[in-house]
Amino acid sequence: MTKNLNIGFLGLGLIGGSIARAIRSAFPDTRIQVYTRRKNPDLEQGVKDGILSGLLYDIDSELSSCDIIFLCAPVLKNIEFLHLLKPLIHENCIITDVGSVKGNIHRAARDLGLEHNFIGGHPMAGSEKTGYANSSAALLENSYYLLTPTPHTSDTKLQLLLSLLQCTGSKCVIVDPEKHDNITAAISHVPHIIAATLVNMVRENDTPEGFMKAFAAGGFKDITRIASSSPEMWENICLSNKDSIDHFLELYIKSLETFLKLLREENNESLRNTFLDAGTYRDSIPDNISDKLTNNFTDKKTGAE
Repeated sequence: MTKNLNIGFLGLGLIGGSIARAIRSAFPDTRIQVYTRRKNPDLEQGVKDGILSGLLYDIDSELSSCDIIFLCAPVLKNIEFLHLLKPLIHENCIITDVGSVKGNIHRAARDLGLEHNFIGGHPMAGSEKTGYANSSAALLENSYYLLTPTPHTSDTKLQLLLSLLQCTGSKCVIVDPEKHDNITAAISHVPHIIAATLVNMVRENDTPEGFMKAFAAGGFKDITRIASSSPEMWENICLSNKDSIDHFLELYIKSLETFLKLLREENNESLRNTFLDAGTYRDSIPDNISDKLTNNFTDKKTGAE
C-alpha cells in the first residue's frame, strides 16, 4: 500500500525534513520531490545524500504524479499552496499539512472543493532549532501526530496516510479541526506568547549593566526556550488562530490578575494552594503517549462519504 509512492513536499524545514527522512528510511523506493523557492545548500545536500529524489523551483505539472503532498510552509503560505495545487493534482492525491492551526486551512479546502483530497495534520514535536539541517528521522518518535480529516475523507485515503506515518514512530490521533485549534491554543500557542513576552519584559527592564541577562539561567532559560522559535511561523500562527488564542490568553490574564490580588493581600493559604494545584496537575501529565488515547480516536469512523 505504501510501496513506490511518489511524495511531494512544499517547503522542507525541521518537521517536513524529519518526515522525509523517516519515509526514506522505511520506504527506500519512494520518490520524494521537494519544492523550494530558492537554491538551498542543505536541500541540495539532501539530494546528494539520497534522502531527497529531486528539487523543484516551480509549482507545476511535475507535482501532478504525486500520491501524497505535504505542505510544510508557515500556515498562511500553506493555504496559498492549496490554490496552486488544485488544478495540478489527480483525483486520488492526498494533500496534508504540518501546521499547528487547522480551522483556516480546512475552510480553504472546503471553498476550493478539495475536501476529498485534504487531510489536516499536525505533528506535535519540534525543537527551537529550525531548518532541514536540524531534521532527524527520529524527531517524531513517541509523539502525537494529530490528523483532522474532512467529512469527505475516504477511509482509503485516511488509511494510506496512517500507514505511511507509522514510519515516523508517532501515534496518530484523529480530532475535530475546531477542537484541535482550542487545544493547541491552550497548550502551545499561549505558552509561546507567554515565553516571548516574558523575555521581552526582562529585556526592557534589565539593569544598565545587563545583570538580568547575565544571571538568567536554570528556570528562566527552561521556561523561555521556545521564545527562540521562528518569528515568521509564530506571526502566522497568531493571525491564523486568533479567536482561540484570544480566548485562552484572556483566561490567562485573568489568572494573573487573581494571583496579583492574592499577592497584594498576602493571602498565604491561597498562594500556597495555587502552587500546590499547579504542581499536582503538572505532575499528572504523563511522560509517555497513551495507546488508550490513540485507540479511542483512531478507531472512530471519519464520517466520510
